[in-house]
Parts: sequence; structure tokens; C-alpha cells
Amino acid sequence: MRELQSLFNGIGLGALYALVGLAAAFVLRVTKIMNFAVGGIVVLAGLTAASLAGLPPLPRLVLLLVAGAPVGALVHLVSTRWIASRPGHGQEHDLGGVLVTVALATALQGLGYLLFGSDLRFATPVVPARTLSLGGGITVTTGTLLLVAAVVLGGLGSWVVLERSRLGRALRAVSDDAVTARLSGVRVSTMAFVAYALLGVLCFFVGDISAEVVGVTPDNVFHIIVGALFGLVIGGGDRIAGPIVGGLVIGIAEAVVNARGGQFTATVVQLGLVLVVLLVKPRGLFPDRTSRVVG
Repeated sequence: MRELQSLFNGIGLGALYALVGLAAAFVLRVTKIMNFAVGGIVVLAGLTAASLAGLPPLPRLVLLLVAGAPVGALVHLVSTRWIASRPGHGQEHDLGGVLVTVALATALQGLGYLLFGSDLRFATPVVPARTLSLGGGITVTTGTLLLVAAVVLGGLGSWVVLERSRLGRALRAVSDDAVTARLSGVRVSTMAFVAYALLGVLCFFVGDISAEVVGVTPDNVFHIIVGALFGLVIGGGDRIAGPIVGGLVIGIAEAVVNARGGQFTATVVQLGLVLVVLLVKPRGLFPDRTSRVVG
């Protein structure tokens, strides 16, 4: 029974990892850079949401979504824009770009401490916090349900933008072959700013939801992004389902194992899951169906 309750608790944690993983996967597909700054943006957005206690939840969310776009574009301007002009940019692994985003995540964490301190903060919830009984002593909170609903909404929104819109086709064209896209009339540099603006909107959405449900503190930056990236490795970043399923797997594993063996054991199990997936399916559980191995 205890394990079953831990599983339900893990769904909420996994949903948070899935949301952050969606944001990281979105920009990864377009820029080919694994962006560790995502965790910092999410936490800073959550801290901002918690500081806007005088605003009703829905107007606060709208304000944050509007603010997310310029913040995302600014992140690109001060961190990864210069990488686009370097020889060899666009390769699958760009260590320089990754290191820049790690440095930015650290800077955002420091900014969070400077502006808001280290206390755990909560935002006024859209849905009043309640605990619902599922029978047999098993409960689920409205916060967990809100996180799951946010995953569905975030995943659907990302799918519509990337797979069913003209903007998405342009973004994917830049990701597949920037030179060909430029020759076709696509403004490659503009698409990078657009991708990061959308990233900012998604991160501010996630930050608001996480501040409502689990609370935020600058200490969360790297714990959140590591869990999300573990999920991204397990699920794969080529399809929308990848970071969602991977995030849920990591969150559930952490909650279930942590309930019995503690946080250290949970981390070991998470690492084990990642290593097994890397050995068996290096591109994750949901690789791009158009990918082919030649040779």
C-alpha cells in the first residue's frame, strides 16, 4: 500500500520533470543545444509568481506568459547566440553551448538567491489545495492532478507548434539543415530567437504551476533540470512523448525508491535506468520515426 501511494506521489513529481523536459526538448530540437538554463528559468519564473501574491492566479499566469517570451529571447541573446556563428555549429553534440547554458543556470540561481532569498515560496493556486481519496487509504492531491493536466496542455501545445504549424515547419527546417533553410528564404537567426521566446513562455508556464503545487526555491534549479534531463535521455528528445514518458518514469522511480531506501538509493536507481536505456536504445524509448542508421 505504501508503494502504491508513493507511485501516485511520483506521478506529480514526474509530471514536473516532464514539463521541464518538454521545454528542454523543444529548444534541443531547434538549436541542437542541451540547455541547462531551463531549470534556472523555471525556478526564477516560479519565484516571480510567488512574489505576485496580490494578483489573482489567472491574471498572474497571463502576465507571466507575456513576460516569458522576451526573457527567453534575452537568454538566447546573452548566452547561445554567438555559438551560431562558429564553424561546426549544428553538430549533434556542442560542448561549448552546453557549458554556456550551465554557467547561465548557475547565474540564474544566484540571481534567485539575491532577489528572493533561499526560503521555499508558494504561489496562490488556481485550484484550491485538496486531498482526494481514491479508496483503500490511497490519496491524490489536486496539485498532482493540476501537474498532470499541465503536462497534457504543454505537450499538446508543443505538438501543435512543432508538427502542425507553419512556424513549426520553419523551426524544424532550421534544425534539420540550416544552410538549406536559409537558401529557402527562412531567417535562421530569427528562428533561433523565436524558439527561445517560445521556450521562455513554456518555462514561465511551468514555473507558475510548480510554484503553486510544490513550491520553489533557488536550491531547486539543478535538482529539477537533472531529473528532467534524465527523463529526456530515457524517453528521447525527438518526439513529444519522449520527455513526458521519461519524466514520469524518473519521477515515479524517485518517489517509490526514496520511500523505502532514501534519496541516495533513489539517485542510484535513476542512474541505473539511464545507463540501461543508453545501452539498449541510445536515442531513447521514442526515437524519431524518420531516423535511419546507414552502414
